[in-house]
Parts: sequence; structure tokens; C-alpha cells
Amino acid sequence: MKPLGSPDKPVVAPLGTPATAKMAPLGKASKPSVATLGKPGKPKFALKTSGGGGAGAAAPDRVVEVKRLIDTYHRIAIGYYDRMVLAETPDEIAAAEIHKPSAKALRPIVRLVAEIIAVDPTDEPALDALLFISKYVEVPIIDETLGKVVFQDGAKGVDINALILEHHADNPKVAKALRTWPKGPETDKFLAALFNKSHNPEVRASAGINLVNTLQRSEKADLAVQLAEIMAADRYLDGIPITPRPNGPTARDWAEGKVREIRLLSVGNVLPDVSGAKLGGDAESITDYRGKVVVLDVWTTWCGPCAAMIPHQREMVERYRDKPFALVSVSCDAERETLESFLETTEMPWDHWWVGTDSELQESLNIRSFPTILVLDPKGVIRFKNIKGEELDEAIESLLEEFTGSGDQTGG
Repeated sequence: MKPLGSPDKPVVAPLGTPATAKMAPLGKASKPSVATLGKPGKPKFALKTSGGGGAGAAAPDRVVEVKRLIDTYHRIAIGYYDRMVLAETPDEIAAAEIHKPSAKALRPIVRLVAEIIAVDPTDEPALDALLFISKYVEVPIIDETLGKVVFQDGAKGVDINALILEHHADNPKVAKALRTWPKGPETDKFLAALFNKSHNPEVRASAGINLVNTLQRSEKADLAVQLAEIMAADRYLDGIPITPRPNGPTARDWAEGKVREIRLLSVGNVLPDVSGAKLGGDAESITDYRGKVVVLDVWTTWCGPCAAMIPHQREMVERYRDKPFALVSVSCDAERETLESFLETTEMPWDHWWVGTDSELQESLNIRSFPTILVLDPKGVIRFKNIKGEELDEAIESLLEEFTGSGDQTGG
């Protein structure tokens, strides 16, 4: 029987290019041009078939004690976390900080949790404790590498990443926890090691998606696309949904879209010729806007961050009304009437397209979140992505100046 995650034949391309190229481990300075996501020294990517087993059976008292300690921590800290989640203004944040629990109150609880891990790091309560520390604990401090908890008094800490890799790489709880995993200098190496070691498809999918996005944000597009290609070739990821929606995309679908996005939709590429149904008119193409600086905003009416941008978009459209500039908002609402009703009560005096859900435009642009913002120059080249506020204003100014020599002369 083949181990879970092993392909029938070594069809997965290696991470190096060309195929025979070897890659330096992530983070090594000796080979700064390429970093490995696969096994060092092996031309093909392969999953380990031994080691890293799941959590073992736990004594009932350990289960109860971990739950009790975590519940105690939350009772002390929950008011602070709840307030911080809801806080938006500086005053609200300052008011929430008043409720932040003291290190003196929290340190003994976390120390007891760490001691439970130290006694037996292999069982399910130990994993629950590890994931609890990684997600919530601020005191003791998670150090700057984000791989270890260190106590302020210098006592021995807990190496979260190493223990998860050694004992819990196949546990699906890890897959869920990775969605909010803390970012830091050691995160890439941890995610790469977990992706390589685990033969649980859920864990591999979560680690891979997290790592591809991290590499892409870090402007390591070559590495990101290499890993996405490996995921796109992994047939086991076909069964891992990435959304709760029935018949929604799988991790493998996501990877295929990410490859297309990185290769075709990176800054510096001409945007594909997408089109949509313009409200109050016929369908039109993005190429109809050649000669203008274009902000393409893909959104939905139910998206909170999208709605929050509308006042600034109003100001932006007014500021550049006499310039070669266009804002095109593309609605992905399920029903056209939803957009039309929204516009009846919300002033948005610019061009609007409606494409619905699961549209060709969404697939072409690999839309996975709202809002998605692309800033195009007059030649249709993508110059900026997913910027807003002052950063968006500065981008528009720079492009207008570059192509027309006529940015905003008002200083507004």
C-alpha cells in the first residue's frame, strides 16, 4: 500500500529550475537566489512515510487539566481580547488596553501549560496546549523568531514549532491552527518543513497555502509559483475544500489559480482582457479603458472592508474627474438586483460592472477575497495591487504624472 500523499509515479516537478537544479534550504545565505521547499539534495519532491506520528492516548487528568488552565486563561483575558477585536478608533484601542491582564496574572497559568507539554509532548492535550500558546499567549513572550515561548525570568521555554513537527505533523488540528499562525523570520522554514513532513492532506494544504501567500507577499514569486505547482500536481489535495461552500474550490484548484495569478497577474504584466456587464449599458472590456489610469475594484455589497472604502473612493473620483482616470467597481454579488438596490441608497458615481458569482472574470483574475484592487496604467499594465487610502492616492498621482505630466495640482 502506498503511503498517503505518495503519487503513483514521480510526476511532481522539483522546486529547482531546471529539473536537475538543487536548492539551498530556506533561510540559508549561501544560496540567496533560490530557497528550498522540498527535501535538500533530492531532485524530486516526496513526502516522508515515517515518523511524525499523530498524538497518542492521553491520561484523563491531563485532558481535564489542560482544559481547566486554558479556560482560566480565557476568563482572565477574554474581556481584553473581545474589546480589542471590536476596537477601531485610537480611543477604543486605548480603552481596551486598560483591560489587558497583567503578566503577573497570566504567567503562572502559562507556565503550568508549558510544564504539561514538557511531561509528554506527544499526546492530544500537549498539542492543544501548544496551539493555545501559539495563538493566544503574549506573556510569557513568544520571541521574535516565533518558534519558541520564553519566560521573562529566563526559565526554559517551549519550542512550539519543533514539537509540532516532531509529534503532531499529521494532526488535522494543526491544519486549522495554521490559518492564523503568527508570522516571523522562522515561519517560512516551519511551514516548508511541515509541508514536506506531513502526509495528512489537510495539513499539507493549509501549510502550502499559508507558505505560498507568505512567499508571494515577500516578493519571492519564483518560490511561490514552484510550491503552487507542486500543490497543483498533488491529486490528494483534490479532496480538501478551502471554503465551506458546497462544490467550492479545493486546495488543488486554489493552487492552479495561484500559479496563473503569479505568472499572469503579477505587477508588470498586462491585465488579461476581462469584461463585465455594465449597469445601464452593454457589456464592456477593460481594454475599453486604454489611455486612462484605471483602478479596478472587485467587491461585493456585503463586504465590510469594501463598504468602508466608499467614502474615499467618492473623494478620489471627484479629485480626478478632469483627468484621464477611471474607477471601475466589479460586483460579485449573486444577484444584479442586490447591486442595483445598494446603489439606490449609496452614492457611488462611477462605472459599475456586475459579473455575479463564479464568473469568468473571477476565474481569470483568481479572485479569492474582497476587495481585490488592481491599478492599471494607460497601457493596461498592472502597476499596483491591493492598495488603498493614501497609498492608492500616491499610486494614481505617480501614474498620472508619468503618463501625462498632470497629477493632482491641488495638493489634495
